[in-house]
Amino acid sequence: MEEMMNEFRKTRELIDQKLRKYMRNDEPLLKILIESIDYSLFSGGKRIRPLFCFIVGEIFGVPNKKLVSLACAVEMIHTASLIMDDLPHMDDADVRRGKPANHIVYGQDVASLASIGLLTKAYEVVLQDPELPDDKKAKVVQKLANIVGIEGMVGGQFVDLKHSTPTMEYSTLEYIHIRKTASLFMGVGTSAGIIGGASKEESLALENYAKNIGFAFQIMDDLLDSDGKPEEMGKSVQKDKGNFIKLLGAEKSRQLAEECAERAIEATHIFSGRNDKLIMLGKMLLARRN
Repeated sequence: MEEMMNEFRKTRELIDQKLRKYMRNDEPLLKILIESIDYSLFSGGKRIRPLFCFIVGEIFGVPNKKLVSLACAVEMIHTASLIMDDLPHMDDADVRRGKPANHIVYGQDVASLASIGLLTKAYEVVLQDPELPDDKKAKVVQKLANIVGIEGMVGGQFVDLKHSTPTMEYSTLEYIHIRKTASLFMGVGTSAGIIGGASKEESLALENYAKNIGFAFQIMDDLLDSDGKPEEMGKSVQKDKGNFIKLLGAEKSRQLAEECAERAIEATHIFSGRNDKLIMLGKMLLARRN
């Protein structure tokens, strides 16, 4: 576990350094917009998805320098989704990562533009990466666009807004969180696999791992949300109209999270001898406390 914590620390340092480089903008007319973006982008995120990206790269012998644009792009997308989720017409949350939500500080108009700016910047940094060949850039951007769009996070958020209730069908809850949470894990895993030259079977294994890890991550988030306090969680709690706890109860939800983690670990067997960090990451996410 200590080894994985060191990996987290090194990843955070590298990603923060690169993100600051990517987001640097000296145009005085954009000062408030850039401040708004930086406020959320550097608010203490764990950088879990970039670490997953680097772990997958390590399996295929790909150095971090060939993956850092993808890792940063995914973190931009993740941050953009949090800014958007917190808006009053979405999940209406006042706190994120222990601080006032972006729109509370900068207003809904600026927060919305910050979210859009981060989404578009994500594609830009991948397409401008000199370390990646053009064919792989195109495939990665297509994958990222898919996980953000109507079939991904946008669609998941729509269903969450319009069809989420404490008594919704399990299939509806599954639809929401495969797209709102698991899809970003799936996108970074399969995109890193594309860069690493993964076979079809290896790509499917990475997708299966990421889907189950993302699902377990969301269930644990719901468990923590049901019991936690805003000051402990660093965000607004109990805002969901429906979630795993309301639908299944705490005990069944925890059991489902453990089953998802087990399926994720099973999916890594194709990488036997190279899957230690994937297993450690899965166990660490299941044990999260905030």
